[in-house]
Order: sequence, then C-alpha cells, then structure tokens
Amino acid sequence: MKTRSSQQAPQIYLRGITASVSIIAALAMSATTALAQRASENVVTSAQDAFGTTIGDDSVGLYTDTEARGFSPKDAGNFRLEGLYYDQQGGFGFGNYLSEQTSIRVGLSAQSYPFPAPTGIADIRLRLPGEDIISSVSGVYGPYGSIGGQADLEAPIINKKLGTVVSIGAKQTELDWHSSFYAFDFSGLLHWTPKDDVEVISFVQRSKGYDSESKPLVFTAGSFLPPKIDRSVFYGQEWAKRNSRTQTNMGLIARSMVFGNWQIQAGAFRSYNGLSSDSALFYRNTQTDGTADVLARAAPPPILRSYSGEVRASGVFTEGPRRHTLHFSAKGRLVRRTFGGDDTVLLGTAPIGVPVTFTEPTFNLGLQSLDKVRHGTAGASYVALWRGVGEISAGVQKSFYRRTVNQPGLPMAVSRKNPWLYNGSLAAYLSDDITLYASYTRGLEESGIAPENAANPGEALPASLTEQLDAGLRYKITQRITLVAGVFEVSKPYFDRDTANLFTRVGSLRHRGIELSLSGQPLEGLKVVAGAMLLQARVSGSTVDQGLIGNVPPGRSPAVIRLNADYGPAEWRGVSVNAQINHEDSNYANRINTVRISTITTVDLGIRYNFKVYDAAASVRFDVKNLTNEYIWTVAGASGQYTPSPARRYTVRIAADF
Repeated sequence: MKTRSSQQAPQIYLRGITASVSIIAALAMSATTALAQRASENVVTSAQDAFGTTIGDDSVGLYTDTEARGFSPKDAGNFRLEGLYYDQQGGFGFGNYLSEQTSIRVGLSAQSYPFPAPTGIADIRLRLPGEDIISSVSGVYGPYGSIGGQADLEAPIINKKLGTVVSIGAKQTELDWHSSFYAFDFSGLLHWTPKDDVEVISFVQRSKGYDSESKPLVFTAGSFLPPKIDRSVFYGQEWAKRNSRTQTNMGLIARSMVFGNWQIQAGAFRSYNGLSSDSALFYRNTQTDGTADVLARAAPPPILRSYSGEVRASGVFTEGPRRHTLHFSAKGRLVRRTFGGDDTVLLGTAPIGVPVTFTEPTFNLGLQSLDKVRHGTAGASYVALWRGVGEISAGVQKSFYRRTVNQPGLPMAVSRKNPWLYNGSLAAYLSDDITLYASYTRGLEESGIAPENAANPGEALPASLTEQLDAGLRYKITQRITLVAGVFEVSKPYFDRDTANLFTRVGSLRHRGIELSLSGQPLEGLKVVAGAMLLQARVSGSTVDQGLIGNVPPGRSPAVIRLNADYGPAEWRGVSVNAQINHEDSNYANRINTVRISTITTVDLGIRYNFKVYDAAASVRFDVKNLTNEYIWTVAGASGQYTPSPARRYTVRIAADF
C-alpha cells in the first residue's frame, strides 16, 4: 500500500463524516418516528425488469447510464430528469440520495416517452418528500478500507403544500487502483404544491472531491495483453492527481394543468464539472514482460458547463376506450467546454504494477481550446391508446445544432447540422398477458470525447445521426413473473484513431442484438432479476477495407448475462441473502482483431439483516464482490487502454431511520 506525505485530508474528511451524521441526526431526534427509508432500500426487489436499475450506489440489470446495448446513454446525451430533457456534466454525488431511482429505458419501456432516443434513455426520478418526517443516517466501510457517512432528512414544511429533502455526506474512498479520494457531498430539494394541479420542484446538488491520484493508463507495444499484475498495489505517483473536482447540478421543474385537458411542464437545469488540476500517468509501449515507457501528462484545469431544459405541452383526449395524446416540445442546451493545452514528459522506464517513485517534472502548459455547442430541438408527437387493443405513436422533430471550436493558432472551426428526426412505435395487446411491440427512432446524439492517447485528447466529438430499430414481446408468464424478449439494431458513425493518431470518424458502426429480461417472484420471499444480451457489433468503411482496423470493434462482448436474486422469507425474521452472477464472453482487445480478452464470470454474495432499535428501523449489510477473485484485462473501446478487472472486495453498510 502507498504511504501519504500528508494526513490533513483524511483528518478533514473524517471530521466531515462525523459532522455530517451529527447535524441531521440531531434533527432526526427531534422528529416524530417516520417510515423506513435508507434501511429498507433494496435495488433487487425494486427493479421492474433486467434492463438496468440504480438506487443509491447499487445497480442491477444489463445496462447502466454508461453502457446500454454497447453504447453510452451518458455520452449520447440521453438523460431525462423527471421525464424532461437534461444535459448532465457532473454526477449526482456519491450517495445519489437526491435521485430516488435511475432506470434504463430501452425497447418497450422506452415507448412511454413521446420522443425516445436511439441509444436508450437514462431516466432519473427525484426523491420527493411526503407528508411524514423521514430521517436517516448511514455509514459504510469498504471496499479496500473506504469509510463514509451520510445523513438525510425529508420533512414537510407546510402540510401538503411545501416539503424539503436534505442530504449531507462525506467519504474517503479507496479506488480500484488503490488511490484515495476524499469527497464531501450536499444536496437539497424543495417540493411546492400550491394547488392540487400545480407542482414546482427546485433542487441543488454539489460534490467536492480532493486528492485523487490518477490511475495508471496501460498501452501495449504490440498485439498482446499486458502481463498479470498485483491488484493490491498502488503504482502511480502521488503528485499525479486529478485534484479538487467540483460537480454541481441545480434545476427548476414546474408542472400545471391548463384548459382542462392540457398539461404544461417545464424544466431548466445547470450542470457543472471542473478540476483545479489535471494530470495522467501513461505506461506506453508495454512489453510482454511488463516493462514500459512511463510518461506524465498535465493539462490546464478542464471545465465542462451546460445549461439545458425543455418545455412541453401535452393534451389528453378520451373517447370511450380510446385515448389520444398530443405532445409539443421545445428543448435545448448550451454547452461550454475547455480542453487541451497539455504537455507530456517522459519520466523513464518501469514495469507495470510495481511501485517506482519518479520526481515530479516541470510541465510547459499551453493555451486551452474552447468548445461551444448550441443545440435546440422542436417537435410534435401523437400517441393513441386503445384499451385492450394496442398503442401507436409517431413523432417528428427539427433539430438545430451548431458547434464552434476555438484552438490557439487556428481559425475557428464551425460545424452545423439541422436534420429532421423521426420516431414511431406500435404495441399490440394480443391478450392480457402478451404484448408485441416494434419501433423506429432517428436521433442526433453526442459521440463522446477523444481518449487520452489520441492527438486530440479531451476533444468533444461532433454530434451524429443515429438510427434504431427494435421489436419484441412482453409475456406475463404468471402474475408474478414477466418475460421481455426483443431484437434491436443501432447504427451510428464509428470513431477511432486515424493514421495521424487523430480521434475522428473512420467508418460506420452497427450493433445488432437480442436482449432478454426475466423478473419477478417465483417463490414467496424470492425476487429474481435475470437478463441476457447477445450482440453482433460490426464496423464498415474504408479503414476496414484497407485492413487498418478489423470489422469488430474492441471491448464489445458478444454475450452478457446478469443474474440477481434476493431471498428473505418471512420466517427468517428480517434476514435475507442476495447473489449476483455476471458473465461476459470473450471479446477483441485490439483494433485489428488479433488479440482477445478472456471470458469472465464473477459471483457477488451478500447478507442483510433488517431489525428495529427502539422502534427505529435499521439494517446492516455485508457484501463481497468478485468472490473467487477472477482476473482479466479490460479494454476501453478503440482507445487501446487496458485496465485490470477489480479484485475481490468487501463492504459493510449500516443504516437507521428515525
């Protein structure tokens, strides 16, 4: 384990943990006994399908907000907050308490949105206060010796009119590469309902993080995987940090019924993500024996800032068993990003996975580049629902996209796209138990940023037209068990490094796949969430035809299986056990399809005990991840960056509601 030259940060954050818990615990002691909250949270029992659900720091299912059908909803800009368009640059904090639940919407579940997105939607639902006072304190130890505490309060201020949610937390996190990260998080929300048909939500969230040493980035010199390393060792440099990260999110949401059948809803959001210092550590040209050239890169502090929002009018008209809904929407975002100005220095040679101390070099930082995006979209959608028969929808949007990039010494680069976007869906209710569905979506989505080893690291890639076709069925096997099975095809441009090492478009990418979700309660006290995705990913274009890259993109597993189960019958009196099995099939590790990453299957186990202390609900949990300590190298797509899979790790969580 590494040593630290200063203990100031741990002391500050340990005091922060104690203070955070004490503040709201004091408020809780003066409150009336409330409903269970933190103590009862269980992501497995809450999940409705296997396509991805997150509550707090726990996730189940096939997909997350950074991985869905082989793509990233986050990179694509497909977040929705309370159903409204939201461009997120900074996360919602380590405890995610402001977010009650995040669900990944694909296939049939995405058809509930009037304007779906090809790469799937990450649907964030906020935690709103009720009529009772709910106060919780929680603590966590692990993994790798991490320690943290959080205190939360939900309370009415004016009965049935105004309520608040407040959360404070602090945490010292030991990351997978055994760097420490110290963070303090605050979030607050006000929920105002002046009338039964009027609702206003305002929120603010801020996270501040310090003292995180950068993860060593490993790149091989040829067509082979790096050698196995000791995952319990930190082999970075204490001076190479991504320091003082600030992430802020704030917003205002309003909803109101007007003219009887019409609802107006609007949301305005600001999201910020910035660093006070930024550096990276590279192990390039890694040989089969692990020896590599060690380079350090520093850059002026990058800043990402966006303003986004949506105004939507929805009218509902009913005639007997048929319901017609019209949606008119205007949404947009203004994004400002700084990047570049970096300098890279060769430190020497060293083996990967072995601690070696290098003297911090002097960097010659340059001027930063400025990237601005203005993106607005207006559209209309029609949804018809015929009870017991089916549902049909169609939408059209006009998008206006303008991006400018100011780079030192170069003329300003301007790109524009003003496409028409379409979507349509059909669902047929063959019976009370069987629903068939099909849909088509054309969207304009972001394409992520260039990786660290490209000639343009950190540069935002241009927005691209993407298309998606999917179809399938939902079958209620029993009243407690539901199967969703579907096929999909997603097409979009493919980005990789060209012959000049510039990360740019080099072809087209198509993902075809089959996805399955089985969820429900086959036995009393047993909840199962099982999912599988079979994927065929293919690249086409001149770079493939010339043999410069293979036709299979690296890092895409052709088979992914996730199985979660939670068992806690009533006779166990609050005790439950849970298990998760994760399987990913072998996939290509390099761009020319000559090296493969092995198949990996990991098992996670946990036990929970729910109990009461003086009428206060409480729980204690123990979880172990990667029980058998499986090891593979993973690769970050076309970047060629290798990372070892996380080692076996343990976590203990305690929560109490007062």
